[in-house]
Amino acid sequence: MGNRRPGAGYDLVQIFNSTPYNAVGRVEYASIFCADDNYSVQRDETWRASGRGACLLTRITATVRTPSGNVEAEPYTSSGTSYSQFAIIQVGVNRFQVTRVISATKRRKK
Repeated sequence: MGNRRPGAGYDLVQIFNSTPYNAVGRVEYASIFCADDNYSVQRDETWRASGRGACLLTRITATVRTPSGNVEAEPYTSSGTSYSQFAIIQVGVNRFQVTRVISATKRRKK
């Protein structure tokens, strides 16, 4: 299932940058025993964390580097989630958001 290995904790965080601009940001975890991740992701690329363990995620920020200057995206926030797939999306003119990626599951034929 995903990047999960037996006994290794949660799947590694992945952030897809669907905007036409490069972005930088931070992935923050709930526990003081978990080191936060700073990331940089090019347009139309995916950043992948190198580790996560049993760390619940609480916040993902993004600064999108547009031709008219750096724009702070609306961050993803949670009280603590095990979700691992996220995206930076454009929601308006110079408006961006970090959101969780939800994929549809295939239905089985009966």
